[in-house]
Amino acid sequence: MNQDHPGVYLPTDDPNTYETTPLANAGWYEEGQHGGALTALIIGHVEEIPTLTRMEIARITVEMFRVVPLVPLTISTEIIREGKRIQTIKVDITDPSGALLSVAGVQRLRTADRPLPIEAETQPSSFAGPDDCPIWDATKWAGTSGKTMFHRGAVEVREIHGGFGEAGPGAAWIRLTKPLIAGTKNSPAQIAAAVGDFCNGLSTALANDWLFMNSDLTVHIGRYPKGEWVALEARSNYSELGRGVAAGSLWDEEGWVGRSAQTLFLDHA
Repeated sequence: MNQDHPGVYLPTDDPNTYETTPLANAGWYEEGQHGGALTALIIGHVEEIPTLTRMEIARITVEMFRVVPLVPLTISTEIIREGKRIQTIKVDITDPSGALLSVAGVQRLRTADRPLPIEAETQPSSFAGPDDCPIWDATKWAGTSGKTMFHRGAVEVREIHGGFGEAGPGAAWIRLTKPLIAGTKNSPAQIAAAVGDFCNGLSTALANDWLFMNSDLTVHIGRYPKGEWVALEARSNYSELGRGVAAGSLWDEEGWVGRSAQTLFLDHA
């Protein structure tokens, strides 16, 4: 299982096109990309778009129309709202044939110094730090064995409670061990988005004879995380109509960072 790749994606001569390495593989399909990797790639691309004032990404929503194959991806962007307070960007992801694989909406907000009153401040988490939590053995993670995958080759996990080996709500510290885009440093927004996509797997209460794939991902970032570790505390809820929602809170070692949510498509495997 060769995981010696310089990044999950590789830049090309075309600044809008990225080669996909096996590190982007989700492992749940014969060949398909992990939603967290794709979302972080989009963020890395969007962060290069100029703004009228200093802004940060506050929200990204990615619609996943189909399984995204491990092929070169082209990212097309359009600023659909420009301003000094809010910028909104539409993103299209296409394959080499021009087929539309996914669309995304990214919102950036201006940053400003606005100290909060004590009663409005978010309290720090009660989690033990990543150095005090057990390391999760990624080789036991679900997915096709023997293949290079995003969650085995580009991610490290420290379990807080519950987690990938137990049914029900769970929490874990997660960090990226590879650059999302080779030759670049992972940005705080990329890290938050990649971690946010683990809600479903971290908190599933369904057995292996169920299919529970997410059809989208939304990550709200209240503030950029500090450091390489981000904690995700997640819970999944299901209905008898064949759908559900997995949602979680994002934290760093100083406190609350944001929130992520996934719409789930449920069926019998």
